[in-house]
Amino acid sequence: MKQFVVILFTAVITGIGAISYSWAAWTTKTLISVDKKTEVIATEISYIKKYMERDYGYIQRSDETASVKAAK
Repeated sequence: MKQFVVILFTAVITGIGAISYSWAAWTTKTLISVDKKTEVIATEISYIKKYMERDYGYIQRSDETASVKAAK
């Protein structure tokens, strides 16, 4: 009976460890993927902003904090 409890306990701990490892690996992979996508999007936005400022200059909006100011 004691051997059965030890085997069961070992199996439960191993299962919890495997699930935790899988979750941690998935989370890390997902966060790295999101970070890479965010960097690509930030680069694209910077590129678009640069050329919009060049082509259109200062664009007045109703919300001054959201306005785009051209560096001339």
